[in-house]
Amino acid sequence: MDDRELEHMMTDFVAGKYHLLVCTTIIESGLDIPNCNTIIIEGADRFGLSQLYQLRGRVGRFKHQAYAYLLLHRHTRLMEIARQRLNALRTHNQLGAGFRIAMRDLELRGAGNLLGAEQSGHIVGVGFELYCQLLRQSVARLKGDKTAAAIRASVKLDFVYVGEGAPDDGARRRYADGYTALRDAEHEASGAIEVAKIQARIPATYLGETRLRIDFYRKLALADSPATLKEIESDLRDRFGKYGDEVRALLLVTEIRIRAEQKNLLSVETESSRLKCLRNTNQRDDFVMVGTRFPRLTAPKPLLRLREIISFLINLPTP
Repeated sequence: MDDRELEHMMTDFVAGKYHLLVCTTIIESGLDIPNCNTIIIEGADRFGLSQLYQLRGRVGRFKHQAYAYLLLHRHTRLMEIARQRLNALRTHNQLGAGFRIAMRDLELRGAGNLLGAEQSGHIVGVGFELYCQLLRQSVARLKGDKTAAAIRASVKLDFVYVGEGAPDDGARRRYADGYTALRDAEHEASGAIEVAKIQARIPATYLGETRLRIDFYRKLALADSPATLKEIESDLRDRFGKYGDEVRALLLVTEIRIRAEQKNLLSVETESSRLKCLRNTNQRDDFVMVGTRFPRLTAPKPLLRLREIISFLINLPTP
């Protein structure tokens, strides 16, 4: 419809000439129709959380009891991220819930790209950690701090999955290249200990408030010393009680990152039992070696293996 048709149609609807308006998401914002008390959203799993919140806000703007029906296709498989969005909208329906929904949306979609227009990503993978890193470097640079150009160490451990959801090991095997397939075959033939994966995160079952979870993720991303990490750990335990293996793994991964930066390492990675620590030097592929091979990890359990890596980094000579 053109502008004139839209205006005429909406005027008639507000005046009560029609009792039902079939429309697109054009009504998402800017409409205030006091007598409209029911909205039916078809295919609700296809909308973002903020969009659903705006659509729901078109009703209940007067004294009448309002209803919002979110319909799903019966034979459509509901993705986990869509389920989380709908659960958030159903949970936060009290007065003033907009902030809580906004924080949940931030957690689900990520903090975005600090230097670009893209506003998506995962909060743990590229969201807060990257944002906090760039922000801290920018502030330090403006203050004239010589450490502003310090490079953060990356930690990639094949037995630790950082973030929400679950890793798809089957997909990795299906699409592995020849080198990866050969390496996995050699690993299986060598009889090396297979370590179960562990998830590193702050689960909602431990810390239910979204805003506080994001705040602790931010603190962990900014931590630059073992003492600071110890304070964060103590704060978590004092405020929310004893934590489980997922939080413990996240704290250990953060300590690995801190220890690696203190030893001037660019990255810490694992491939099966091999530990690959790349030094921050001008030389290419300057890895920490034990003799002529990479250090080997022997711990049979993931938390023990994380502590084994920390012990190796502590004992590593400082350049």
